[in-house]
Amino acid sequence: MELIKWTNDLKLGIESIDQQHKKLVDMINDFYAMIAKKSNKELIAKLIKDMKEYTVDHFETEEAYFRQYDFEGFAEHKAEHQDFVDKVIDLENRYLNGRLILSFEITNFLKAWITNHIQGSDAQYVDLLKSKGVA
Repeated sequence: MELIKWTNDLKLGIESIDQQHKKLVDMINDFYAMIAKKSNKELIAKLIKDMKEYTVDHFETEEAYFRQYDFEGFAEHKAEHQDFVDKVIDLENRYLNGRLILSFEITNFLKAWITNHIQGSDAQYVDLLKSKGVA
């Protein structure tokens, strides 16, 4: 069961970043499937935790490139990353404390955020990284 289909529209042409984005898409799809199947709370909690940790690692990868190559949009991009991480942490905390009922509204938010971020914000650094030989 796929919420997000990995297509060329989501590829930036930077292999390491594309692989990480694909992994995030796969995790969102797994989350979607778990909600649809009404999986147990422990499995869902573990996936949310894993997704949060992987997202933080991915953002650190991007931000290291930004620092290394002096990406002009670094501050704004980092703020987008932090906003997303804060939302995922809030989601995780509310879920663990029983104050959140999982719904497809959450998966739709994740889908919209990842696709818009890749195709919008992330697309802004592609030319810079490719000009520096990152592929």
